[in-house]
Amino acid sequence: MEDKHEYKTRIAELKKRVVDCGFNELSQQEVLQLVLSYTSPNKNCTELAEKLLTHFGSLLAVMEAPKYMLMDIGLTENSAMFIKMIPKISCVYFMDKYFNPKDKNHKYKIEEKIYSSFMGCEGEQVILVLLDNKGHEIYFKVISRGSVSASEIYVRKIIDICIRYGASKVYLAHNHPSGISFPSKKDIEATVKVKNALKAVNIELADHFIVGNSEVFSMADNENFRYLFK
Repeated sequence: MEDKHEYKTRIAELKKRVVDCGFNELSQQEVLQLVLSYTSPNKNCTELAEKLLTHFGSLLAVMEAPKYMLMDIGLTENSAMFIKMIPKISCVYFMDKYFNPKDKNHKYKIEEKIYSSFMGCEGEQVILVLLDNKGHEIYFKVISRGSVSASEIYVRKIIDICIRYGASKVYLAHNHPSGISFPSKKDIEATVKVKNALKAVNIELADHFIVGNSEVFSMADNENFRYLFK
């Protein structure tokens, strides 16, 4: 095993490579070693980084693992929290950099924003996006945590929020923790309930997005579900 001086020299080299070339030049194990070096600066984290990747299978899986599981592998609470914060900070960064609520929001931008918002998300969540009559975003928040099938819980909440903000158009989105973005029967039923409730107050449901591991499924753009939004 390398001694303390050798390890610190290697971490310094990793930092320089990131500055010069970015993280794409590093292996997943090297990324983890570098991350852990900030929370455990006096500890050689080579074996721990290897152990995390062996146990979870990928850097993505490590980042998305529950905090208690990371601690079970050997991380301190501080290190586990630091890792859990990375996707969430990335989400805030992308939202702030690329999306201005005062700009007119086209559908593809809304999809990208929704996808970014589910980075590091644990469990199922429902996001509500509201546009005014000029197509500007006026509301973007998680309104429910739990199954989208529990539509009776949040339909009234959606209507209340829409009326309060003077919305003209609504986009609904939720994620599937399973990673499969295709709508379920319960998703379709929930979409119909929300659409009918909004229609009663002259507000348009423009789309219902389902977010999986690597894509956003637009129900309104799919020929099998387009009829729901007419």
